[in-house]
This record gives sequence, C-alpha cells and structure tokens, in this order.
Amino acid sequence: MQPGVLLSLVVPFYHVADYFAQLLDSIEAQLTEQVQIVLICDGASDGSLEIARQHIASSVMPECYLLLCQHNSGVSVARNNGITHATGDYIGFVDADDVLLPGYVEAVLQVIQQHQPDLIELGYKRFTDEAAIAQSKARYLHKNSGWLAKDKAVTNVFKINQWFSWLRIYRKKIAMDFQFPAGVAFCEDVMALPDLYLAAQRLYHLRLPLYGYREHQASASFNVKAEHQQQLHKFFTALEQKQAYPALQPKWRHILLLNLAYLLYKLQLDNKSLQSFPALLAQQCKSVVRKSWWLPQFSVRKKIQLAFASYFFNSSRATN
Repeated sequence: MQPGVLLSLVVPFYHVADYFAQLLDSIEAQLTEQVQIVLICDGASDGSLEIARQHIASSVMPECYLLLCQHNSGVSVARNNGITHATGDYIGFVDADDVLLPGYVEAVLQVIQQHQPDLIELGYKRFTDEAAIAQSKARYLHKNSGWLAKDKAVTNVFKINQWFSWLRIYRKKIAMDFQFPAGVAFCEDVMALPDLYLAAQRLYHLRLPLYGYREHQASASFNVKAEHQQQLHKFFTALEQKQAYPALQPKWRHILLLNLAYLLYKLQLDNKSLQSFPALLAQQCKSVVRKSWWLPQFSVRKKIQLAFASYFFNSSRATN
C-alpha cells in the first residue's frame, strides 16, 4: 500500500480513448507520493484500458496508480468502486475526458496541509480545444476565497446549481459511507453531493482555475435518454415528498426543487417527439412554485414558466 497518501483522485473511464492520454499526462506532470490515482475501467473496449496500462508502465511514479477493472456498470458504480479503494485522507473526482490544470495538486495539498477543511471547492475552465484553455474564462462557485460561512456558502451552491463532482474534494472521515446512486448516469452528482454539504462544517474555497472541463458532443450532458429523465423525475418526486434528504434545510430543498423542476421542464421542451406536457409534472411544477415563490434565489421569469408549464410547452410546439 502506498504510504502517506493525503489525496486520492478517483477517475472512472469508459470509451474515452480520444482524450484519455491528455488527462493522464496532466496528472503525471503534477504527481507526488502524497497523491493516489485510482483509475477504474468501466468495461471499456475502445483501447482506453491499454492507454492506462501503458501510461502506468511508463510513469516515473507507477506506485501512485491503482488500476481497477469492472464490468460495464456506469459511472456511479465506478466512482463507488474507486471510493472503496481510495486510501487518501481526502477524495476528489476527475472525469476521464477532462484535464487537471497546472498547479492543481500543489494548491490542493497546500490547503489540506495548512487548513484541513471538511470540503474544498475549486475553480475551473470550460474548453473544447485544449490549445485555447489559457484564454478560457475562469469560473468559480463563490466570489470570496478561503474559509466560507456554511449557511451562506451552501445556499449559494444550491442557487448556482453546478453539481459537478470534480468541483469538490472532501475529507473522507466526514462521510465514510458516501456513495453515488448506482445505475444513474445523468445528474448523479445532484443526487449525491448534498450529502457532503450536510456533513461538512468547515468549507474552503480554493479560488483558482485548477480544473479543465471539456465540452464535446459525446459527453453525458449532451446525451440525455428517456430513462435518465425518468430517474431524475423519480428523484425530484422523492425530494418533493421529503423521502430524499429529509434533513435538508427547507430553503435548500426549495431551491433544489425549483432548479430540478426547471431542468425537467427544459428536457420536455427539447424532446421533439413529445406532443403534450406530462400532467403529473405540470402539477408538481405548479406546486413547487406556489411553495417557493418567495425565494429570491430563483428568477421570476422561470417561476412563471414553471407555474404555467403546459401553456408555455404548447406555445412552443405551436410556433415550431
């Protein structure tokens, strides 16, 4: 076992051969003995596994890598597998088609060693072409850097609604049983990450662009299947009925419900084969707006759209 590990980075991969080497190179350039890289092959058959093996074989620090293989079970199960095998005091997540930007490891280790927060939040850049990352806009969850007041910070996180798992690094001991929902491959982050915010007491914002998020058409964000929408609607209903996250503050629950309702509404609009807005979802949207109209964290325009979702859906279909 690799001794003295402070940070474990969990990296599931499946059919990312076109991008995987770029990620592994960005990791290798920053690797230290205090970092463990847990690579999980989720049944990939496109050469990704061979890329991982060749990379580890040529690494100057092969002992820092742990390569796991599983039958194709989805990103959530792969991450959970990685969490189980992570030996670091802190755990972070990396998507296999992204990159670590220069300074990621050094900055994160410095925060861990100097401050020992429960949860670290990072800055990032979006990109399509790796050559243009330097010119890409840096994006952050908060305006302030350093320590954050929990209630205000978490309220802002729920408002911004950016639930990328790679934006957070958590202290393992605050959530020893933390898991992603098995079988879910779309919005699995929003179903899991509130657990970390409920458990964390000491939040630290590392306001540096340390992660590169690649946008491309093969990404799960661009390929939302009907079963994904059904899973999201099921979670939305459980959250509305307080079966999911019963301990969540009412304010945070209302913000999350509004954001999920709007996402579900947009998904219906984008489904060109759908001729009528689902009656149950229309009722739920109206109920959520009625209970949360007072919230300033959600625009009036979106609240009106949700309150009259069927009308706006039909108007959209009539103009197309």
